[in-house]
Amino acid sequence: MRPEIERLVVLDREQTLVSHIESVLSWDMETYMPPKAVEERAEQLAFLEGLAHAKLANPEMGRLLEGLGSTPANPMGLESLRPEERSYLRALRLAYDRATRLPAELVTELARSTALAQAAWVEARAANDFAAFAPHLKGLIGLYRRKAACLAPERPAYDVLLDLYEPGATEESLAEVFRALRKDLVALLGKIASRPQVDDSFLHRPCPESRQAAICAWAMETLGFDQARGRLDTTAHPFTSTLGTDDIRITTHYHPEGLASSLFSTLHETGHALYELGIEPPAAFRRTRLSEASSMGIHESQSRLWENIVGRSAAFWEAHYGKLRDLAGPALEGVDLDSFVRAINKVEPSLIRIEADEVTYCLHVILRFELESDLLSGRLDVEGLPAAWRAKMAELLGLAPPDDASGCLQDIHWACGYFGYFPSYALGNLYASQLWDRMKEVLPNVEFSLSQGDPGPVREWLRERIHRPGSALLPGELVEKATGKALDPAHFVAYLNEKYARIYGF
Repeated sequence: MRPEIERLVVLDREQTLVSHIESVLSWDMETYMPPKAVEERAEQLAFLEGLAHAKLANPEMGRLLEGLGSTPANPMGLESLRPEERSYLRALRLAYDRATRLPAELVTELARSTALAQAAWVEARAANDFAAFAPHLKGLIGLYRRKAACLAPERPAYDVLLDLYEPGATEESLAEVFRALRKDLVALLGKIASRPQVDDSFLHRPCPESRQAAICAWAMETLGFDQARGRLDTTAHPFTSTLGTDDIRITTHYHPEGLASSLFSTLHETGHALYELGIEPPAAFRRTRLSEASSMGIHESQSRLWENIVGRSAAFWEAHYGKLRDLAGPALEGVDLDSFVRAINKVEPSLIRIEADEVTYCLHVILRFELESDLLSGRLDVEGLPAAWRAKMAELLGLAPPDDASGCLQDIHWACGYFGYFPSYALGNLYASQLWDRMKEVLPNVEFSLSQGDPGPVREWLRERIHRPGSALLPGELVEKATGKALDPAHFVAYLNEKYARIYGF
């Protein structure tokens, strides 16, 4: 390796260490931190974010990149470099350019404000008090508009923020995909509504937290989560956090009225964790930019694939339902396998995104995509958000939330400053179904393996083609290399129609 690249790796790893330390504090804030510690924690996070930013915007890094031929117009640098070196330069150049365009004081203020906003969101959601959270949301929108203006003043703010999570995505391109997807989903919902509804009443039987915890631990182990490299905790909103290369934390939540929510949120977050644990760049680039995900849409494809395509399949439960029923005790007493599989795939519009079925889920995402676009553009002010949410929920799902806790306060994303993240969930569904179709082509016995209790072929195929490259490939490149063609939403629509025709008999 050239000395210039070796030095870039040293500088990059220093920034990564600071980011991982920051993640430890953020994870603690969401799990075990006492409530009154929030103000100093916000200052701690702001300090670390400022330090991470300073390391990434280091002029030495810029000089080294330029010396290797990496410029904004030619981020991969000299053609004489090895492919992995050129991929590394591209990833680092993008991060460096973004960092140098952001003022240090804006970076620290964003960290401070999001930490305070997250704490305010937790309290506001518990108290159903949007007015208490509104000033924080208004402040964050202003800060993120400013961030977008610093990064690319010539582009619409929402396009700039979308690009942070899904490189190349724009509001226009996503709106085009979502228009067609909405039409297909509404048509499928119509078919399902014409058939007798599935009975899932037993999924709402009481299930003690101790039993749910045992189920979640078993689910993680079954998918292949290495618990020597991570752990499971509880939070108001489940998430996955990377605290280190060998320290991936996931969270879930336990609801006394049923086991399904904790089970499927754990399968979802385990999918995220398997991706993080499977990233394996060449040893020389471990703990650098290449150890990050290709995009959040790719990340969500992994969680959605394990939660839904595998975790709600008849094949998976053919092998594992007996164990689940033993762990659940009275909650699943007298429930046979077929009834359980039909119940966990019931389609019915609901208020809460993370509880939504596969068919209506993307409609929840479209709702958030349209609302955050309106918020960032100024077409919608913060005070009007609750009413706009209710109106759009009625339009897309035929429901009206009775309160803001089950409406515009249900997600933590805006409190975290994740403007532009929500479309990743829908893109994740599209990526996942296309990956699944390709997997079935090259591994024709994959569903049989699941029915025999072996998810290994799924996990290893994903690890080799999706996880291991990390950010060496952009999402479009990654999917095309893995499946042989560009992203095509038709895979997702076909998957849903085939699956729910079996369940509902149309």
